[in-house]
Amino acid sequence: MNFGEKIKKVRNKKKMSLRALAEKVNLSASFLSQIEQGKASPSIENLKKIANELEVKVSFLIDEESKKDTVITRAKDRNRMESLGSKTDISLLTNPDVAKNMEPIYYEVKPGGESGKDFYHHPGEEFVFIIEGELDIYLEMEQYRLEAGDSVYFKSTQKHKFVNNSDKIAKAIWVVTPPTF
Repeated sequence: MNFGEKIKKVRNKKKMSLRALAEKVNLSASFLSQIEQGKASPSIENLKKIANELEVKVSFLIDEESKKDTVITRAKDRNRMESLGSKTDISLLTNPDVAKNMEPIYYEVKPGGESGKDFYHHPGEEFVFIIEGELDIYLEMEQYRLEAGDSVYFKSTQKHKFVNNSDKIAKAIWVVTPPTF
């Protein structure tokens, strides 16, 4: 089941109309319908808004849940979500098990890619390690340019977002605790 189908399933389970969800997340009902049908891809920002409104984690929408204590995730088997509007590909590096305490995510951010126009903030902590390229991390109103080999650790209660202002793809490992994605 793809993430669009999961959105529809959770929305229907909550007895929420397509139009009602669209209004709450500030999207058109037709665009949300296209997402549910797998014909369109939401931005990361919009995917988070949809998940929050449906009271599920983003990871629930893009991966299958598992209850194992040890999970091996092969590169070829990773569930990948492409956010065309954000120019970002996201892969969960483990399963979306609700019992885990941290969530490692692999990001590939194309030039001009971003987490969204708005800043995020939520309970928890985050760690980012840049594997390749450059990524600008904004914490509150400070901008930090991270290059390959650089990392940052911060409290997620700070307003934050990222943007790839370079002309090359950026690859990063992002770990969030507690899992919010």
